[in-house]
Amino acid sequence: MAVARSISTPQGRLTIRQTALPSLALAVVIILGWFFTVRQAKGETGMAGTMGMDLGPFLLMWLPMVVAMMFPTVGPSAVVAVRGEPDGMSQRPITARVAAFMTSYLVVWMVFGLAVFLVLDGAAKLVPIPPANAKWLAVGIYGVAGLYQFTSFKDRCRSRCLSTRCCHTEEGSTLVQTVRVAGNHGLICIGCCAAYMVVLITVGMTNIAAMAILTVVIFVERHVRAQSAVVSRIAGVLLLLAAVLTPFVMWLHPGLPGPQAITM
Repeated sequence: MAVARSISTPQGRLTIRQTALPSLALAVVIILGWFFTVRQAKGETGMAGTMGMDLGPFLLMWLPMVVAMMFPTVGPSAVVAVRGEPDGMSQRPITARVAAFMTSYLVVWMVFGLAVFLVLDGAAKLVPIPPANAKWLAVGIYGVAGLYQFTSFKDRCRSRCLSTRCCHTEEGSTLVQTVRVAGNHGLICIGCCAAYMVVLITVGMTNIAAMAILTVVIFVERHVRAQSAVVSRIAGVLLLLAAVLTPFVMWLHPGLPGPQAITM
């Protein structure tokens, strides 16, 4: 009888067969995330901010966007999170742990989305910006996002994200502990990727091309360990270059035609 191959970690072992089902389920969820993101983008003009949406529709847009952009990167971490469980663990609790991890992670990002909505909605009401000056707002967003890539806080978040223990749970851990680990990992990811999400305000939160590029950058930063710092710095340089060019290149801020267009 064939012996199933296993994945080893310092904490425990799971067979390839045990991780296959949750991995397949994650792949399906990611595909659905991109499907609904592309579907929502159709008919939109790539406007920035809340795009005139109320909170509910905005979060319904935000949810598949997070799934599409972040789940490809964090999915392997969710599987790693249950590898520390005892040998012989049945398929159902393994799948439940992965589902709990991803749900907790998603909840953290949804709370962040709520904060983004409140900031954008409040800023649009309190600080009206003439359409002619929208490009300078884009300059500021690109500039801040670019400089953020060089901060020690970004480096700390990226280093913790790269740590082989960032998602590990202790052997025999409870479902609640898995949820807590996922929540902490979600906060680290927000600290690591906040600049990229802010850039979507400039290029438009339904800009599929920009989302795809940022998804690749986030994935490489997380999983190509040897080049993580280099990728982060290159992204910072490109964002600063975008800040310099934005006043002269309209297509660098398609999502910021001005508050009048956003609130129509």
